[in-house]
Amino acid sequence: MNSPERLQSPLVRRNGRLEPVSWSEALAAAARKLTEVKARNGKFAVIGSNHTTNEENYYLQKFAREALGTNSIDHHRTGDVPSLLDALSPNKDALATAADLYNRKAILVISSDLSQQHPFLAFQIRANYRHHQAHVYTVTPGPVRERDLAVRGIITSPGRELADVESLREQLKSEPELVILFGDAIKGDAIRKLVAFGDSLGIPAKYVCLLDYSNSRGASDMGLCPDFGPGYRPVSASGLAYDEILAATDLDVLWVVGANPLKHAKLASSNTFVIVQEMFLTETAQRADILFPAASAYEKNGTVTNVCGEVQRLKGGVQVMGTKPDLEILGLLSKEMGVNLGMWSTDKVLEEIRKNVHGYNIPLPVIATGGAAQTTPVNGRVPASSRPELIQSARDTLFTSGTLGRYCKKLNSTLEAPGALYSERP
Repeated sequence: MNSPERLQSPLVRRNGRLEPVSWSEALAAAARKLTEVKARNGKFAVIGSNHTTNEENYYLQKFAREALGTNSIDHHRTGDVPSLLDALSPNKDALATAADLYNRKAILVISSDLSQQHPFLAFQIRANYRHHQAHVYTVTPGPVRERDLAVRGIITSPGRELADVESLREQLKSEPELVILFGDAIKGDAIRKLVAFGDSLGIPAKYVCLLDYSNSRGASDMGLCPDFGPGYRPVSASGLAYDEILAATDLDVLWVVGANPLKHAKLASSNTFVIVQEMFLTETAQRADILFPAASAYEKNGTVTNVCGEVQRLKGGVQVMGTKPDLEILGLLSKEMGVNLGMWSTDKVLEEIRKNVHGYNIPLPVIATGGAAQTTPVNGRVPASSRPELIQSARDTLFTSGTLGRYCKKLNSTLEAPGALYSERP
């Protein structure tokens, strides 16, 4: 937040260089470009974030679909929530909460290093083991901390996860109940097979589809996908997915909000006009033609949805001069274009989410007082494709932290303990 490398002024590319301009100038330039491309039926694509708020994600997909007329909108997908929801229909009580990890009698962890990748969930399980003597089982590609607690731990290999889970059948059948947590190795049809396995045990089973980041679940629920909108409602015509957007040679405009897709990839077309909202001059921001300085989670209001589907509230505590929340940037751009997408205040957008997104009619007093409100997502078939081939965890850990962690000097000065676990990236 306090990094001297924070962007604090909009930038516009002139003569090949990004130069600082006023907010009004940058907004006008972006609105002119978007309006001009739309008028000639040009091609748009949008890449959103799994760190931005539910309100920002909802408004972004609404902007893309209603103002720009495109379903080519996606984000970095790290877990297959749509396939899990589809596989569980019409079971209303099969999604685990964070509290279940502390209270349930048995836990099965598949293909994840929880202590490194999901420390809060790992803490819940360790506390359950200490206080309630929960039985823990692990099926992971390498040693993990949870294996030290496990009744049985299996080292698996890619493609063998479900076979190794099957070898636990008799032990799991003897448990009174079970929570199954699984990483990105289990997706698509493998999720359906896993749910069928859980059903065959004859005991109550609940599931957690593990996702990487602070609002990965919210990004999916809010419809940052080319095949479905908010609440997993299928769209009339699918747009380009994440990798297809980057590979497209005929894009007129790429709009990137709070993501860094060009860190490990290149944009196929050098002629694509790029608009970016970001906190730092990342690889994607460096490619921008117009760059807006965005606020961090600590500087704005809104909500996020955790990996277990529980909504929590963000309340801005500080402000950094020159930046704006992503939702405000989106609202100002829609106003500049003369497009009426409704009010862009967080409260108004949340009100719309509660009305339009299935399962999000949550009790506001719960989140207003600092609690977590459980969503009740789709309880029927999800007909849209989840594109399992695009789902891949970044394997970020406590010590790799994600694309913006490199700007934190404190984090980078902290040494990881010896004996790195399997999820550490090379």
